[in-house]
Amino acid sequence: MAVPPLPSAARLPSLTGLRFLAAFAVFASHAYFTIWFDGVWEGNTPAMFALITARSGVGFFFLLSGFVLAWSARPGDTARSFWRRRAAKIYPVHAVTWFVALVMINWTGGQVAARQAVPNLLLVQSWTSTFDVYDSVNGVSWSLSCEAFFYLTFPLVIHLVRRIPARQLWDWAAGTALLVIALPLLATAAFSDEPKFAAFPVTLHQYWFVYIFPLTRLLEFVLGVLLACAVLEAKRVAVRFRHALPALAIGYALALQVPFLYAVSAVFVVPMALLVLAGAGADIRGSRSLVRRRPMVWLGDVSFAFYMVHMLVLTYVHRLIDDDHTASGPARAGLAVLYFGLALLAAWAVSVCVERPLTRRWGAAGPPKPEAGTPPRSDTSVAP
Repeated sequence: MAVPPLPSAARLPSLTGLRFLAAFAVFASHAYFTIWFDGVWEGNTPAMFALITARSGVGFFFLLSGFVLAWSARPGDTARSFWRRRAAKIYPVHAVTWFVALVMINWTGGQVAARQAVPNLLLVQSWTSTFDVYDSVNGVSWSLSCEAFFYLTFPLVIHLVRRIPARQLWDWAAGTALLVIALPLLATAAFSDEPKFAAFPVTLHQYWFVYIFPLTRLLEFVLGVLLACAVLEAKRVAVRFRHALPALAIGYALALQVPFLYAVSAVFVVPMALLVLAGAGADIRGSRSLVRRRPMVWLGDVSFAFYMVHMLVLTYVHRLIDDDHTASGPARAGLAVLYFGLALLAAWAVSVCVERPLTRRWGAAGPPKPEAGTPPRSDTSVAP
């Protein structure tokens, strides 16, 4: 399948803005568990909603990552060049936050074993179902372990997707979404129902298989690739935000009613796909969009660093301020605002001092230049 000319938008600023909203959803969920959660799950709808919100944000990242990378892929780019650019984009920030997390853990009297620290540093921690390995050091980096696998497979994935006839791309996308929806059923069939994982009605292996395992999360990434190629072929998108947002609202309401494993990603795969399509469509048409305004695009540009630092701020600053959870309700709301500001400031510093200069230096040899008359596309706007 030949790569068609770019419809109109080069960097898809609406998707960059949406990326920050997804990162903020993850932050807000983690802030709830840090500041307000009392440890009781049974009958705690706010806690379950916060858990679902965080997991839906990560699913959006994975789908968006596949879409943006396929959107920016050009013929003639080599796998080695692509891998170098991806490593330059994510690994320095990961290494810095990994080191800071180790310092903070030791400073607060904790310890990290080599069996935890080394897989985390190498971004292979999500391949094990051992909780204190994949959730170790800077816990949010488990998703980078998945992303690293996605990047490794992308040259093959885009090659195979480009061989699919254009008229079949939407069918393949629908089939991939159905596979994501079927994963909880496969997990319950493949793994024992006992013992349960913490207070959840599933086992650790079931949860890991559906939510953490890079091979199963690859499906959402591939779905993003298929959607991008389908849009590039069609050169138009019929989906609008007025379609995607109600679908997303229905997804959140449904997630509180369905069995736990289905709430992790299955109920959100279609709404998130619609949201990505709506953002891309707004940029292709040049429509007005709140998420493509300059402040939102700036926030989207620092969202990867924000995602990587926010748990460090929430965990260790909160220990200094309200470790015993005695603050009043209004004070806790103020703390949430404070932590958001500190996380955003830290993200800006990491982005300016680490992410951007090292991306320019180590990822300088970009993909081949597009054909004359085709606007350049960037693959730097990738989800956490």
